Amino acid sequence: MTAARSDGPTHTVGARLAAVAIVSGMVIGSLTLWIANPAFWLWLTARLQTTQPSMAPYLLMLVGIVATAIVCAKVLAMLNRRYAQVMGDNSVHVHLPWTRGLGGEHEKQLTKVTVLDVVMVFSVVVAALALIAWFVIVKPTPPGVGPGGAKHS
Repeated sequence: MTAARSDGPTHTVGARLAAVAIVSGMVIGSLTLWIANPAFWLWLTARLQTTQPSMAPYLLMLVGIVATAIVCAKVLAMLNRRYAQVMGDNSVHVHLPWTRGLGGEHEKQLTKVTVLDVVMVFSVVVAALALIAWFVIVKPTPPGVGPGGAKHS
């Protein structure tokens, strides 16, 4: 995915720095939405679980993940609106490889998307790669499986 800059009004250095700060906030917010939010609630509910099985921590985790995701989405939408205020427009032209038709390899068709769209796609790819790395590299076998057989209680 390559981004092309549209011919628009020139912006001051301050506006460009503000735009970079806003996009950085979008990146942090979107990674928080996909990675930090579930990880935090999993960590918290693991600490709350006792030896006596209970559904309360799991209910708390479900409600907490959804509530935190809503807050993150509201913050991301606010940052997207702020970017549009600072830069005059919140869209960029991006070449999406899957929008090309058969035989149109030489066409340079650019699609207009928002900056938040690009950041969210980036964050989903990073989150998916982190999930794959976790299951393949860090934790390749399920608990209780591996050398020595299953655990006995």
